[in-house]
This record gives sequence, C-alpha cells and structure tokens, in this order.
Amino acid sequence: MKVTCCYWFVFTLLFSSNIQAENKNNTQASKETRVEFFVDSSSYSNILPVKQLIEDDWQKAPKSSASDGFTQNEIGARVHWNNFSFSASHRYDYFIFSNSDTAKAFYLDRSDQNLNAQEKYNLDLKLFHQRSNGIRLGYKFIFDNFSSEIRLGYWDLTATRESYLTGTLSSDSNGKIKALADLKEFYSDNNLLHRRNTNDWDNDGSGITLDIHLAWQPTDSISLFADLKDLYSDFSLDNSGYSEGIFDTHGTFINSVGGKAYLPIYRGKETESKHQFELPEQIDLLGLYHTEQLSYLARYKRQGEQNFYYLGFEMQHQDASTRIALDIENLTPEIQYKNKWFTLLFAIDDLRIERALQLNLGISVNYSF
Repeated sequence: MKVTCCYWFVFTLLFSSNIQAENKNNTQASKETRVEFFVDSSSYSNILPVKQLIEDDWQKAPKSSASDGFTQNEIGARVHWNNFSFSASHRYDYFIFSNSDTAKAFYLDRSDQNLNAQEKYNLDLKLFHQRSNGIRLGYKFIFDNFSSEIRLGYWDLTATRESYLTGTLSSDSNGKIKALADLKEFYSDNNLLHRRNTNDWDNDGSGITLDIHLAWQPTDSISLFADLKDLYSDFSLDNSGYSEGIFDTHGTFINSVGGKAYLPIYRGKETESKHQFELPEQIDLLGLYHTEQLSYLARYKRQGEQNFYYLGFEMQHQDASTRIALDIENLTPEIQYKNKWFTLLFAIDDLRIERALQLNLGISVNYSF
C-alpha cells in the first residue's frame, strides 16, 4: 500500500479530532434501512474530446499540452441496514497517459496524414483499462461529531489491458516511416498486435479494493468530508496474454553467406504471464463553511494523475439542497441537487458533448423504510 497524502489526512482526522463520545453513542447504529440505485461517471481529457478518445476517432488535432485522459464509470445498487452496507455494481475504468508528440503522431495516422519530415516524435504511451463486476461490504462507525465508513470490495475481472510503448518515430520527405520503439503489454482481449486468444490465456481474474468515507464537524460552522476510493487495490490475472519486444523499421542485414536478409518490423515474444496491477486512487476532499444564508465550499479532487480544485456554495431549501461549484483551473461548472429521495450531479465544459473535455454525471435514487 502506497503512503500518500490521503493516508496522512486519514490519520490526522482520526487522531487529532476530539472524539469523546460515550460508549452507547459509539456503538449506536442507525435503525433506518435504505435501498440506493446509483450511477457514477467521471471523464476528463487534455488530449482531445473524451468521446473521440474513447472511440479512437481523432477528428481534431490534439492540444500541445496533451498528457492524459480517463473515464471511470460505475453503476449498481446498495443496501444500508443499521451500520452495514452492501452493494453490487459494474465498473469500467480506462486511462491513457501520453505526451504531445505521441498524441500528434496518433492524430496524423488516424486522419491519414503524413508525419512532418522535419520533426522527430518521441513516443511515450501508457494505456490502462479494466472492466469488472463486484460487491462491497461496508461498516459505518458513528461518534458525536465524526463518522467513518470502511468498504471492502471484491471484483471479478471481465477484461483488462495494460500497454506501454516508448521510442522514436520519424518520416522522410517521401512519407516513409522510420521507427524504433519498445513494447510491453498485458491483455485479456484487445492488444496492439491484434493477437487472438486461442484459449491460451485467461479472460477472468479478480481483485480487492478498500474505500474509506469520512465526515467530521469540528464546529457548528465547519464540516469536513473525505471520500477515498481505491485507497488500496490489488488485482491479478493468473494467465494473461503478454507481449514484449521491439518495433524497428531498419530490418535488413548481410547474412553469413553474403546475401541480404530481412528482419520483421516487430521482434519479441508473444506468450502468457501472471499480471498484477493496482487502480489509481481517487481522492475527494470537501470543506464547508456554514452561514445563515449559504454554505461556502472548497474542494480538492485527484483522479488518475489529474488534480481538480473547486470553489462554490450550497443553498438549503425545504428538505433539499443545491450546490454550485466551479473547477477553477478548467473553468467547468458543476451543479448538484439533492433531496431525501434523489441526487443529481452534472458537470460539463462544453454543451456540445462531442467537444467536451470534461464530463461528470452522478445519479442516485434512494428509498427508505
């Protein structure tokens, strides 16, 4: 388990807060039983619009600052009973880490354009994808002004891929490609070499995750919240497809009898191997300052390798609330409406969805009895 700032935040909350509740309050459980159906989707890209990136449809030249993108999606149902919770869900995670040279080369290739003969493209690409079905079991500890819920998840993998490609790419004035690149790739189905599974490797694996959800109200005017998802994760596929080798377009040499021989563009191995991986942590920290009219908020979120910073406010209505916030770096507005039965969160940076670089959607429907 990695030691990061989120761990220090957890320990700070746990040990610096003045939790002096009586024993009967420490073990008191909520008597409410609640059923929840939820959809949670977060997508971001600084390479090109999210829709084009996912569909590998490069209609627009990438930004010069291109570095990464992701989409994380989950749909499921959860039951809360006393202090316990149980959920079943399906999740899909896709990450791409790159640089501007790689993004530019991909765009030119996908749009049938020649590489610039005056440029040398430094390739640096990582693709990571997993799809799984799983369950989570949680327990909530309740104190006077503090609560902590721990959720342990078990996941059945249905697809996974982890690809690395590094090297150089160039072109001469006639459009002839020159490349020298290293490839390393684990996969259960899709892969760069289009290798087919002939029952040589597994399609299924498993994994575990740990989530922690914290709420603390140190004073009447301040509330603090932390959602730490995939704080710990460990996934494995016992017999994954595996490729490792070199792409080299300089494929000729003089053999021992003086004749010219040719080497394949790709030289390496295609085999099977055990594949273990972790999911990137999701960190979401929120602080609220309450006044008589409004509650002002500051929020920090980290997802993939991207940091997001929000400022905004929350308005209370009768049995409901509306929260409006702005991602101050990407200038993306986010609105959330919540009542006893229903929660809706929506954020988008461009109303034309085919051009959106950032898109968040959260829906939750609750029924208590």
